[in-house]
Amino acid sequence: MRRFGYWLGVALLVAGAAAAVAELFTMVQGAPATLSIGAIWYRIHANSLVGFQGLIERGLSPSIWPPIQWLLTLPTWLVLVPPGLLLVLLCRERERG
Repeated sequence: MRRFGYWLGVALLVAGAAAAVAELFTMVQGAPATLSIGAIWYRIHANSLVGFQGLIERGLSPSIWPPIQWLLTLPTWLVLVPPGLLLVLLCRERERG
């Protein structure tokens, strides 16, 4: 399980770094927009994002959706890098000795 957590963390770090580089290239071209998780999700499959909102609002509580919506507006690298770094640090192989 520790190995899975480590590699999941590495994958999140790689995806976060790729998103940061993509955002950097976008900024170099002069576009001020950030690349958010919600925008990526919307481009991949908009209906599932709307369905997820409905699931949260009807299944749990409508008051839970605004914090999730705020999280979806953050830059992608800011959402992916911290949990990836945490997983890598917590799940790395420890030296024995």
